[in-house]
Amino acid sequence: MNNKTFHVGGSIDKAMKGDTELQAFAVLQEAWKVTGKNFISFLPAIIGLFLAQVALLMIGLQVQLGDAALFFDAIITGGEISADVVQAGYMANFWSDVLSAPLYVGVSLMALNHAVGLPTKPSHLIKGFPFALVSVVTMLLTSSLQGVGNALFPLVGLFLSMGFSMAIILVCEKRITPLKAIQYSLVATVKKIMPMTAIYLAVLILFFISFATAGIGLIWTIPFFFNVKGIIYRNLFGITLQVTNVKKGSDDDNSTKDDSKVFDA
Repeated sequence: MNNKTFHVGGSIDKAMKGDTELQAFAVLQEAWKVTGKNFISFLPAIIGLFLAQVALLMIGLQVQLGDAALFFDAIITGGEISADVVQAGYMANFWSDVLSAPLYVGVSLMALNHAVGLPTKPSHLIKGFPFALVSVVTMLLTSSLQGVGNALFPLVGLFLSMGFSMAIILVCEKRITPLKAIQYSLVATVKKIMPMTAIYLAVLILFFISFATAGIGLIWTIPFFFNVKGIIYRNLFGITLQVTNVKKGSDDDNSTKDDSKVFDA
C-alpha cells in the first residue's frame, strides 16, 4: 500500500491575497452537475443531518418550554407570540446548529470529495466525528458572532454568515485553530466579495423557490448548497488529497481493483 499526497486548487496564502480564481456562474454550473452526479449517495447524509438538527431542536424546545408543541402551536395559530416562545425558538435553533456540527462537518467533507471528482457514500456522514470538539467550538463562535451581527443589523448578520462559511471546513481540512479559520474565511470572502455575493444570492433565491414548493425543492437545494461550498473552498484554499494505492485482495472495502484511489479528508 503506497500513499501519495496531491494538492488541488488554491491555498491559504493565495486566498489571503485574493490571488484565486472564483467565477460565480462557473461555480454554480459545476455544483449543479456535481449534485446530479452524486445525488443518490449524498441525499441520505443530508437527511441524516436534517433529522439530527430537528431532534436537537425539539429537545431544546422541550427543555425550555416544557412542551415543544407550545412553540409550533404559537406559529400555526398566527397569533401574538410571546417573548419567551421567541427566545426559546432562537436558543433551540442555536444549540441545534452547534451540537450537530460534527455531522455538518461530515456532509461538508463529502462535498469536498465531490469537488475533486471522488465518490462518497452515506456512511461518510460520520467522517466529522474525529473533529467533534473543534467543530462544535467553531460553530459556537461563528453562530455567536452572526447572532451579534443580526442584532446590530440583519445585513451584517448575512454578511458574517457568508464570511464565516468556510471556517468549519478549514479547521478540519487544514487542521488550524477556530480563530485562525474564522480569520482566513472572512479575509478570503472580502477579497472575493463580488463573486461570493453573487453565488450566495443565487443560492438564497433557490432556497426561496424551494420553500415556495412546500419545501420539496430543498431535497435538491440543500445538497447543491453544500457542493457549492465545497467548490468555493477548493478554488480558494485548495484541497489536499491523500491517495492510497490498494492492492487487490486487501481488507480495504475500496480494493475492488489494483490502484484504487481513496481520499481521506
